[in-house]
Amino acid sequence: MDDLPDDLPSVGRHRGNDPPTETGKEVRSPEGPAPDSSPASPAPALFQLIHAPDRDRLQIRVHSARTEEPPMPDADDVTEIGQYRSVDDLRTALREKSIEGRVAVFEDAESETVLTDEDVTPSHAWIGQPRYERITFVADAGDVSDYVSGLEYPLA
Repeated sequence: MDDLPDDLPSVGRHRGNDPPTETGKEVRSPEGPAPDSSPASPAPALFQLIHAPDRDRLQIRVHSARTEEPPMPDADDVTEIGQYRSVDDLRTALREKSIEGRVAVFEDAESETVLTDEDVTPSHAWIGQPRYERITFVADAGDVSDYVSGLEYPLA
C-alpha cells in the first residue's frame, strides 16, 4: 500500500479534523413492546369460516398463513362469516355460532383421511391445526354419511 495519503498514518489515530458531536438532527428510537406483554407468534394459517344455511352446515377452510383470500361474495348457498388469522379469534367465532351438538368432519390432508367426532366444542384440540384443510360441522347426524361419501378422502 504505497499510495497512503499523508494525513492517514498506518498506525494510531487519524490526524484530521474530529467529526462534529452535534449534528442538529434529533434521533428517536421506536418504542418497544410493553414489558408485561406476551411475545408475538406467527399465524399458523388463515381460517375462513363459511355457513351453508340451506344444509345448516358450518365449515372452516384452512389456507396458507401468507394467503390473502378475498372475501367470499354472498351467494344463496354459502355465506362467509369471517376470516381469522389467530386460533383464538376462530374459536370465539365458533362459540358465537354455537357448534355444540354438531358432528365435526375433519379432512386430514396429511394422512388423506376423514375423521369424525360427535363431541366437539370450540376448544377442541384439532380446531386450528393447519393439518385439517377443511372442518365441517354438520347439524344432522344422519347427513354426515352423505357428506363424507362425497369427499375425495376415505373415512378413517
